[in-house]
Amino acid sequence: FSSRRPPSQALQLWHSTLGPAGHEKAMAKAAACPLAARAESDSEDVFNEFPEVGDLATEVEVLRRTIVALRHENRQLRRQVAAFQQHQGPGDVSGVSASAVSAAAPKTDSELTEGEARRLLQHLQEEAFVRLAPSPISGVGVLAMRQIPAGIDPFALCNDHLAAKERFAVFAEKDMRGVPPVVLDAVRAFFVPLTEDDGWTPQRGPGDSGILFGVLATGLTSLNVSWYLNHSDEPNVAFKDAEDEGSYNSFVTKRCIREDEELTVDYRELGREFFALVTANPDTDR
Repeated sequence: FSSRRPPSQALQLWHSTLGPAGHEKAMAKAAACPLAARAESDSEDVFNEFPEVGDLATEVEVLRRTIVALRHENRQLRRQVAAFQQHQGPGDVSGVSASAVSAAAPKTDSELTEGEARRLLQHLQEEAFVRLAPSPISGVGVLAMRQIPAGIDPFALCNDHLAAKERFAVFAEKDMRGVPPVVLDAVRAFFVPLTEDDGWTPQRGPGDSGILFGVLATGLTSLNVSWYLNHSDEPNVAFKDAEDEGSYNSFVTKRCIREDEELTVDYRELGREFFALVTANPDTDR
């Protein structure tokens, strides 16, 4: 980073609060605060003149607001570093200029960095493949908007560091007996029952509590497009086991998928109970 940079947001806040006169007295009274001293030594040219401070309460409030602004800047810097590492790969970023970092910085915490916006455009240009549409197999399915190459995840996210982490609650059938039947049908259709180590036999809770389901903590209205994949005995998409502990399984295309072709998986890979959604005899049809 270059050694010369514009006044920070925190220093501008300090300056606008104190006004244009009385530098020496204000600095002497604030000298006990390490953050204030650090700010002054980093950008002495900002503190040309300051007013006389009327009372201790005013000075404390100025310092408090300055600390809040510094913390905000620290969060922004962390996001800037993450953005550069994402687009330039891991390595030395010491040669990146302050102006380049500033260009990637968000104006507020809710805005995207320039790097994140570029990554989104790249995703739309190269990686957006699927849409929801009426399915000739059943209800709603996942169709290819354009040709999808073999060997890729057609549901890959961009800027996944901005996505909320999916969390699941485990409920037994007995826990959900008060759920309306139509809602329970949706839960069964979207949330795969937990299975034993054989990947086929459903896990059951203690006693008569029934089969265990992992249900998304945010409910039925925050679903993933991939959850609309229909079954096929000859699927064009396969499940891919998670590579890291604590991460989730993903998908991979088994072959090139044509434009407007429906994406499908084999429900037998999800266990007996889920396969039973599409066949009356899951054990014999397996």
